[in-house]
Amino acid sequence: MIRKQFLAQVKSFIAQHDLDLQHSVLLLGGSPALMRLQRFRQSLTGANGKSLRLARELNWLHDLLSLEHVADIDREESAYFAMIDLDDQAVWAICTLTEAVSALIDSHRAFEAAGNGYSQSSEVAA
Repeated sequence: MIRKQFLAQVKSFIAQHDLDLQHSVLLLGGSPALMRLQRFRQSLTGANGKSLRLARELNWLHDLLSLEHVADIDREESAYFAMIDLDDQAVWAICTLTEAVSALIDSHRAFEAAGNGYSQSSEVAA
């Protein structure tokens, strides 16, 4: 897989799951997380694809969706998680999105392992 194909895969995922992603991120991380997701989405449309911090943002998204930090009462995620009704259909969407982001991260790792990676120093903050 070449870099353009991987970027296309990420863009397709974001576009295909846009509303579910926004809703899930808002539920689990509030408006700061939603703003970060929107910056990430916007960075994908930028002209300079080499400046993306794909790995960092995908890992952040996975951590949020997989409830990585909800046990830490000092983090906002724990409060947002406590407010979610476990019978809400959004819970199913969160699980599905978590699996999809995991697959993207695996693709990214395979991409870099094949020698197609790019240096972190050439990236700009999202």
